[in-house]
Amino acid sequence: MQLRLTTLAVLAACAPDTNDVSVRLAPEVISSIDGTLSVTALVLADRQPAESETVDITVAYTDRNGTPRTIAPATGTTDAKGTFEATLTGLMWDGTGTVTAAVAGGPTGTATFAVLDRTPPKVTIIPPPASTVRANNDITVEVKITDEIGVSQVDFEWAGQFGIQFGRERSSVVASGSTDATLKFDIAIPDFAQVGATLTLYALGADLSGNQGAAQPVTVTVVP
Repeated sequence: MQLRLTTLAVLAACAPDTNDVSVRLAPEVISSIDGTLSVTALVLADRQPAESETVDITVAYTDRNGTPRTIAPATGTTDAKGTFEATLTGLMWDGTGTVTAAVAGGPTGTATFAVLDRTPPKVTIIPPPASTVRANNDITVEVKITDEIGVSQVDFEWAGQFGIQFGRERSSVVASGSTDATLKFDIAIPDFAQVGATLTLYALGADLSGNQGAAQPVTVTVVP
């Protein structure tokens, strides 16, 4: 009986260990402009590469405002080196997350990452109808701005040569952190503005991360 127990103990000691899973990320700090993360999962059995193992990769990702963001999972099998590689996309929000690689019916491995907001806001000037104005008239120009994190401020400026005189004005609006806003700016066209004179509209927006984005300038013409 003693010999049998000893033999069983030796056989148990020689059996392969439960698979070990390790996860490597590149890069560990991601720019929101790129939003792409490469994941390599290494699976070992008894310290040797485990081939043809099914690996499920999932992501738990939360932005800086505490909102969970959904990233598509990935599934595949390990190669002869015991690795499975996947590319995750859509990491566009400033925040942090954890990548988990799980072997079917076995252990898991994890690694953490951070996403830094480097994406500038998108700013668009909506000009008056037909991009025209009249002397001694007040007009309202709308500026649309969007950002995946939130808008902090919009600066609006216009400059024009109204015949022999030059006009210029700048206004700033502090936004409330909205991700999608349309702001209004008033312009008083002077009575001395000559027909055919032009003014150019500019807008610059900033988001809560300090990134800035400029709108395409718009030219407006004075008409009778």
